[in-house]
Order: sequence, then C-alpha cells, then structure tokens
Amino acid sequence: MELSGWDAATLVAKAITYAATLGAAGAVFFLAYSGSLLQESQRARIRRLSGVLAVSAAAICCARILLLAGSMSGDLAGMFDISLQRMILNHGEGRASGLRIAGLALTALALSSSPRALNYALLGAIIASTSFAWVGHIHALPHWYPGLVLSLHLTCAAFWLGALLPLLIVANDGTEPQVAAVVGRFGKLALTAVGLLLAAGAILLWTLIVDASTFWSSAYGVMMATKLLAAGMLLCIAAVNKLHLTPRLMNRDPKAVGLLRRSIRAEIVCAALILLITAAFTTLTGPPH
Repeated sequence: MELSGWDAATLVAKAITYAATLGAAGAVFFLAYSGSLLQESQRARIRRLSGVLAVSAAAICCARILLLAGSMSGDLAGMFDISLQRMILNHGEGRASGLRIAGLALTALALSSSPRALNYALLGAIIASTSFAWVGHIHALPHWYPGLVLSLHLTCAAFWLGALLPLLIVANDGTEPQVAAVVGRFGKLALTAVGLLLAAGAILLWTLIVDASTFWSSAYGVMMATKLLAAGMLLCIAAVNKLHLTPRLMNRDPKAVGLLRRSIRAEIVCAALILLITAAFTTLTGPPH
C-alpha cells in the first residue's frame, strides 16, 4: 500500500485526535469515580491534564480538516480552499468534528471543582468520545445498530485508556494505601467497562466480516489482526495488574507501586499502538464487501 505524505500527515493527526480526545474524556471519568480518594494536588493535576488534552484534541481536529482539504487538492494551497473545507464540513467528518469540539468544550468544565461542573464535563466526555461513531465505514452497513455499538465501544475505550495517565499521576506521588485504594476502585469498574468494550468490538467485527477469507486477506483485515494482537498484549498487562499487582498493593508490598508504574507505561505504549493502527485502517482502507 503506497502511503503519500498527505496520507501520513492525516493518519498521524487522526491518531493524535483519538488519543487526546479519549484521554480528556477518560480523565473526566477518572475524576468522577476516584475524586474522593485523591489529594487536592492530584485532582488539580488531573483537571489540568484533561484541559490540556481537550484543547490539543480540538486544535488537531481543526488541523485535520485543513489536511483533508490539502489531500483532496494535492497541494498546500488546497488546505486553505474554502470550497474544499466547506465540502468536508458538510459531510460526516464535519458533523463528527463539530460534536467532538462541543463535547471537548464541556469537558473543560472539569477544570472547576464544582460538582455541577463535573456533571456537565461528564456529558461532554461522552459526547466527545462517541463523536468518532458519526463517520466511518460502519455507515455503509445496511444495519441500524453498529453506530450505537461503536459508541459504547468508544466510551469504554475512553474509560480504560483515558485512565492510564491519571493512574500514573497517582502512582508517582501517592502513598501506598492511597494507590491501592485508587487502583482497587478502578479495577472493579474496569472489569465491566472492558467486558463491554470487548463485547461491542466482537459485534462490530462480526458485522464487518462478510466473507472471512476475503476479509482477513485484505489490507483492512491484516491491520485489524495487528490491532487485535496489540489489544491482546494490553489485556495481558491489565490481567497481570488485576490478578498479581493489585493484591500486592493491598498487602502493602513496597515493590508493588514501582512495578505498577512500569506496567502502566507499558499499557500506554500498547494503547498508542492500537490507536495508531486504528487511525491507519480507518484512513487508508476499508473493509471488503
């Protein structure tokens, strides 16, 4: 598969948009269910993290519109062609981007310590994370439900992947009892979130596969298989955290927090790889039908 400079730039911008949007949304979710366990300094850092990620996601989202316009024209001048920008904004990408930016604006309310502001930020987190379901290959399917299933998949992904940086913040400067309490609470909620994420992903994959041999031999299928491999690695690390590290944290093992930090960093690397692969197969190719 030949990859042009425009394709590469658009792909990277999309991957960053995924990461920043899901990260901003996940940080808001994290504040909602773990806020009472955090120190004020930690809450402030996570609020700032969510705000920075929200602003970054909105900025890259806008930049991606310019890149798509440039890709359509094939030159730099096309990035600033109003007619091309209008064409993009009037279709699915424009609707998705508008919803995403509106949701991100609401997530910024998490910068306030007000409980009411956090409620609005939670709504924004759901809107922002599910905005990716408004555009893509699923809209070519002859079914009504894939959009709803993808929205669930994205929300659960934001809950899980978006919690990694906040967890790292807590693991870096929290006390052992506090880290154990936060990880324990996250682990209990994550069981449901990850289960729903996997179920939704399986339904979407089943819907996309018309002919198994054709699907898995296509470029889309190969990239999907690579994503599933990376997701399997991420699940293995999460399982080690749940079954091995969390009990050690609860038993006040002095080495457990250091191991947790390394484990979270490994999860972040796997998550970044998954988002990059997702950006690749949703940008460069489509499922065979």
